[in-house]
Amino acid sequence: MNGQRVLIAGAGLGGLTLAHGLLRAGVDVHVYEADDGSGERFQGYRIGLSPLGWEGLRACLPERLYELAEATSGSLDGPGLLFDEHLTLLSRDLPGPDEARAVDRQVLRRILLSGLGGRVTHGKRLTGVEEAEGTVTARFADGTQAVGDVLVGAEGSNSVVRRHVAPEVGYVDTDLSGAMGRTTITERFLELVPGRGTMVKGPGITLMLGRMQFGREPSEAAAELVPGLDMPYRDSYVRWVLIVPPEHPASRQTLPDAREFVLELIDGWHPDLRDLVAAADMSAVGRAQVYDRPVPPWPADRITLLGDAAHLTLASGGNGANTAIQDALRLGDRLAEVHRGERDLRSALAEYQEDMLARGNAAVEYSKEALKRFVPSTS
Repeated sequence: MNGQRVLIAGAGLGGLTLAHGLLRAGVDVHVYEADDGSGERFQGYRIGLSPLGWEGLRACLPERLYELAEATSGSLDGPGLLFDEHLTLLSRDLPGPDEARAVDRQVLRRILLSGLGGRVTHGKRLTGVEEAEGTVTARFADGTQAVGDVLVGAEGSNSVVRRHVAPEVGYVDTDLSGAMGRTTITERFLELVPGRGTMVKGPGITLMLGRMQFGREPSEAAAELVPGLDMPYRDSYVRWVLIVPPEHPASRQTLPDAREFVLELIDGWHPDLRDLVAAADMSAVGRAQVYDRPVPPWPADRITLLGDAAHLTLASGGNGANTAIQDALRLGDRLAEVHRGERDLRSALAEYQEDMLARGNAAVEYSKEALKRFVPSTS
């Protein structure tokens, strides 16, 4: 594969991790991202990176970028607590991720966008894919195209590449609504989340709290570890998610700002919880979907998938980012073997595909099962 080119559609965590891994292996790679690069896209706040996630970042990133990701991450040590809506403690034994550390999604994406030497092009919304003998072409909404030897669909759940290789796969609505926000940490709010996470069970709804307490403030850490990286100042915060089951009257609402929506739903709850929501600086509400069936295998010629494009997990599993990063690590290893002349492209992509679909489908099933902890009525 020496001298050949890998195209990646989508500059999310998985696609960018793959780009770093391929660049490190000497592979010519370019990333095409739909957003215009003018701001940060909203895809949530805090995520928990497991040892598998950190393994992927360590193997793919330059050392200084990995050190910055590690330095800005936060501890998830401590008990998982369960309260009722009046903050009466019900349990200190909620399950949680073992050995994981909290990472801010936007901070990590800024880290991953750096160090790629101009190999990320924004404003390129993929609209079509064409295969020819020995090449694959990505066509974009602006009328341009890119030609490569391999195309990786890493553009998330609404993947054009997935629709190309598996057009029979659609979506199913989980009938689950969630509102999400973040609130700058104060001593008062930090007391609500002293450990890895807190669950508040109210009448018919569940509020999940998680702390994102940066090990080092990201802009200060970036200035020292990766001079020149544009990293805005970030306050540590509490991330909150309100999960509304399908039978609740509010489950069909869609609002751009969720604060008032959530405050209505938690009327009469403990003042600390209401004040946490009222002080949020950003919030959103939406509904969850999963694919209506597992993505089946496809001919492993020159096109493949990673992350949500192949296995759309629910946030309840806490494993979407970790699975995507593992996809990136393993696909990068296979393509590096091809680049070194150790194997042919088809067998490398076939081996990756088999492994990725097995792991990804297991992650999806785990997230569905984990959902029962938050919404027992959801099957």
